Amino acid sequence: MNKVLSIKLLPTVEQSESLKKTTDLFIAVCNFLSEQAFEHQKFNKVVLHRQCYYQCREKFQNFSSQLIVRAIGVVCDSYRKRQDKQTSFSSSMAVYDARILSWTDKEASIWTVDGRLKMPIQVWNQDLFKLPKGESDLIFRNNMWFLQTTVYLPDVPKQDSSKWLGIDLGVTNLAVTSEGTVYSGENIEKARVRFAGHRKRLQKRNTPSARRKVRKVGHKESRFRKDINHQISKAIVCRAEGTSMGIALEKLTHINRRTTVRKEQRNRRLSWSFGQLRTFIEYKASEKGIPVRLVSAKNTSRGCSFCGHIAKENRKSQADFVCVKCGFSLNADWNAALNISSRAAVNQPIVCLNQ
Repeated sequence: MNKVLSIKLLPTVEQSESLKKTTDLFIAVCNFLSEQAFEHQKFNKVVLHRQCYYQCREKFQNFSSQLIVRAIGVVCDSYRKRQDKQTSFSSSMAVYDARILSWTDKEASIWTVDGRLKMPIQVWNQDLFKLPKGESDLIFRNNMWFLQTTVYLPDVPKQDSSKWLGIDLGVTNLAVTSEGTVYSGENIEKARVRFAGHRKRLQKRNTPSARRKVRKVGHKESRFRKDINHQISKAIVCRAEGTSMGIALEKLTHINRRTTVRKEQRNRRLSWSFGQLRTFIEYKASEKGIPVRLVSAKNTSRGCSFCGHIAKENRKSQADFVCVKCGFSLNADWNAALNISSRAAVNQPIVCLNQ
């Protein structure tokens, strides 16, 4: 399993200027390669390397040959999904590998246009830092330099589990477990309204400064969502690990295409990333060896977790569930989480043995 480790660089003012010149030149190389790739419709790394490598060496003299190789990979990856529009690069970044970047737990030695520079680093997770590392992205964010490097985690064997912790994802309650734990979205909704109102006021001004601030507010809201999703996913995985249970989730792929909401609720529904929360739960569970099972989301909110009766009338309101057949009543999201848990228990994989 791969994971991204963020390492903060602590350069001097002169070293920071060297890093900036290096990333600017790397972006220029990427834009040149992108222009050549789009013009000749060459999107394979080997083919583009043969066609443009020596052109880059001649055009960008004294630039690292290894960074040119990494730029070719970045450009080809950018055309992997869409090849009918030329890709352009603008953000300050560069991609490094072990030939042009080395480090200890105290400092990093990194190639720049002004030569190889050594600078102190700040590492928050020493356990991850000790693991084998792959390519690293040098990025400039919030007036600070970071190396985001891929580390290779050893595979943890999946534990066998007969019990499943069902998780119902929603908007009013971001997550509810089959044990009844509720992760409320009340504070999240207040923050969403605040961010939306701030963006609306800035968009009305429609000045260059206001547009820059709109992007800044968007990034801040994105970081807020990510932090909340990390907190919820960590708590869920810790609970599953402590009780030796697997985790059961609904298949919510293309949920926004399959379901609709009223116009006044549209922004609230689309502003939260359920896919991100599910991804966080899955990779955190994988690190602990906890199995994750996806089950069908059909009628989980309308079916009775006690008798199994399915009816639209069972759902009295957003929060209330009362079965019209047996009279069983419970919080609607808790009832759905119980249904998800029970579906995971009977949703065993079919194994075909060769006779």
